[in-house]
Amino acid sequence: MGKGLEIMHKFSGEHISAVNRDRKVISNFDALPAASGLKIINIDNLIQSHFEYFDDEYTRVDSVWWCWSEGNQANWPSRILPFMDHAPYKEWSSKGIDPVQIFLDETKNRGMETFFTYRINGADNDIPMPKVAKIPMKEEHPDWLIHTHQGNKYVDLFGASVTEDSNGKWNFAIQGVRDYKLSILKEIAEDYDFDGIDLDFARGCPVLPPEHQWESRELLTEFMRSVRSMLQSVSEKRGRPFLLSARIPEDIVGCHFDGIDIETWVSEQLLDIIVLGVRSYDVDVESFRRMTSGKNIKLYPSLDECHTSDGYYCPPIEVLRGVLCNWFKRGLDGFQAFNFGYASNETLKKFGMLAHNENTQVHLQLLREMNDIESMFLKDKAFVVQRRGGGHGPSVIPNPEDWYTPRWNYINTNMLSQLPVRLSENENVDSIVTVNVYDDLMDETNPVKGITVHVLLSDSSDGDISEDDCLERVTIATMAHKDGRLYNIPLPKGIERDIEVRVNNCLLDNVIVCDGWLVFKAKPEQFAIGQNLIGINSTANIETQISVEKLEVHVNYSGAPLNMHIYDSPKKESWKHTYT
Repeated sequence: MGKGLEIMHKFSGEHISAVNRDRKVISNFDALPAASGLKIINIDNLIQSHFEYFDDEYTRVDSVWWCWSEGNQANWPSRILPFMDHAPYKEWSSKGIDPVQIFLDETKNRGMETFFTYRINGADNDIPMPKVAKIPMKEEHPDWLIHTHQGNKYVDLFGASVTEDSNGKWNFAIQGVRDYKLSILKEIAEDYDFDGIDLDFARGCPVLPPEHQWESRELLTEFMRSVRSMLQSVSEKRGRPFLLSARIPEDIVGCHFDGIDIETWVSEQLLDIIVLGVRSYDVDVESFRRMTSGKNIKLYPSLDECHTSDGYYCPPIEVLRGVLCNWFKRGLDGFQAFNFGYASNETLKKFGMLAHNENTQVHLQLLREMNDIESMFLKDKAFVVQRRGGGHGPSVIPNPEDWYTPRWNYINTNMLSQLPVRLSENENVDSIVTVNVYDDLMDETNPVKGITVHVLLSDSSDGDISEDDCLERVTIATMAHKDGRLYNIPLPKGIERDIEVRVNNCLLDNVIVCDGWLVFKAKPEQFAIGQNLIGINSTANIETQISVEKLEVHVNYSGAPLNMHIYDSPKKESWKHTYT
């Protein structure tokens, strides 16, 4: 019998009940930068700001997971980690103020479950930033580290030109690293009365030697066994459960790439909660469901639209509804809102704090709609096909098309996403993408007022066409690209007559051009519940290099035009799709 199976038989009824609690919305956010923006020590202001959305009587948040650092420094009284060299934490510490304890107490006082989320391989020094001290343990044990992308020159988040010569990421193939990390987690578990600990493997891979991750998987599994065993011991001492979660890639093949033997983790019940994905809309729900069948393990995909799936940085509410409805209708237990807004920008400004997210009003609306999920299912939505890449940009997460070799990790990349895709030069051959639409568009109790398929194209051929003769240029993305934003290469006017789009082999024959997009009218009966196959081709007899950059299905229940946004400048200029 494996160590994991031995543990499994020790789970109490209280532990099982804790795993099965009603938990539809998990809020996981980085409390560190927000709290550090509060220049004056005022705990009341700190609490009021961080709990504004949680205290809103119309919002739903069941569990709050606090992240206080990248995992290598502490802003709490740690006996292991060096204290964070950052105001105001030094001043707070000198006055005996422990923000971790304060936030833990305030969350529990509101009757919400709360976890400590720990970034297992956080990048304190991998990304050069001002005023970040060297990590003593990394300086003492350079042989414990993995060095990635050394010598890569780029412009950092502060506009400085730097060379990434980091002091490395932790190598969990080394016993000393595993022991060190276990000691940190043990200290947190023993010193704070959290309901659970979340291990965030998105921050950051690799955690095992590059090119040998899967070969080294047993060593990472051994670490997970030790964490589970330690938390079980803490649970027995304090007399109540201590749950364990991990944030891993959105599909099983990605887990294998990164050396995560999720099959063994599940079979030995080393986890209570699995958080799926980072900035991906394409979560392999069905495979994880089959794997966890018969196990008391809950599945929560992570919705991180701040760091972005490429092309969808801070998207409108319709996109988020589409993603969540697809997830919920496929049987997931809830979702994790990663770095969603927690207060209005007006409140933050009043306290002299940093705005945490540009999309705070949309987040507030979504958290309110989660109070009545069935009603959310009946609202206007956009179902989108995901682009590859995203995240913080090529300085941190290289674009999949121009990755370094060897490829260091899978998580964070969306490397298997379908777009962009090149159209065939053969007019009789469709380029194929699939889009998930889990709404029942034929449901007569909630009739659809309009469905449109929106296609954004680029033409990278060297055609000599004047700007006046081309469609409007469109911003594809405003984050995660070397130039700060990515535009399409407009096609000539009239191209809509030469582009064919089929939904499940049904030709869409009604098309207009709207703000540089081709917009096709569709019918409810053309869509299946679930996965739908979209075929796109060009019938033009000209040599082109046309690519599909983005594809969206807009479903209109309200009868009002969908207000979709493309961010074309820091002022977030918007456009509207009014064709229904």
